[in-house]
Amino acid sequence: MGDARNALHSRDSHIWTLRIALVFAFGLAFFQAYVNYQRQSEITVHVPPDLSRGATLKPGMLQKPNTYSFAHYVWRGLNDWPESGKADYKKAIEKYKCLITPEFESWLKKNMAEKSRAGELDRTRVLTEELFYQEGFVSDVGVNVFSVAMVMKLQERVGGMVIKNVAMNYSLRVVPDFRNCNEMGMAVDGFMVDPTRAEKEAEEKSKKERANKS
Repeated sequence: MGDARNALHSRDSHIWTLRIALVFAFGLAFFQAYVNYQRQSEITVHVPPDLSRGATLKPGMLQKPNTYSFAHYVWRGLNDWPESGKADYKKAIEKYKCLITPEFESWLKKNMAEKSRAGELDRTRVLTEELFYQEGFVSDVGVNVFSVAMVMKLQERVGGMVIKNVAMNYSLRVVPDFRNCNEMGMAVDGFMVDPTRAEKEAEEKSKKERANKS
């Protein structure tokens, strides 16, 4: 009788062990399914503005026109000093800090300090587009990393007097960014090369405008 009772007890214990394992496996499967669902519901897809020729879209893949528009928006915002660079530059860096990398934020703060020491913040500043987007303005430099070239007119005023009015070449690096505060999925990471004057581009634009008027 003792052996039979022990056998029954062992069988019941094994059944309970299997039940617990089954419940655990079910719970794990449910959790995995929930995580997968959440990931699928949070996929970010960057859709280019022109779909007339179709487009192959992958989750998280940056598109060149979108990347250009993003870089253009951020860079203009950082250089918008409607009152004075003394206050506006700092406000702009704070406003766009989630759309630039921490490394570029540090560079901008150092640049602000240098301009302050040189007396170059007591002025207004505005950037306007000198040449509109062209396909060659954005190029791949890595996996989902782009170099964005922009030709913009930089104008600075002191007391209403124009002290600088020049076309500039800007080349910015845009990288993926997954920080919680950045809903765009990309960030400006600094300059590919230092800004230079765009004298040739400005001259070509003037020639086209004169040709259109004649």
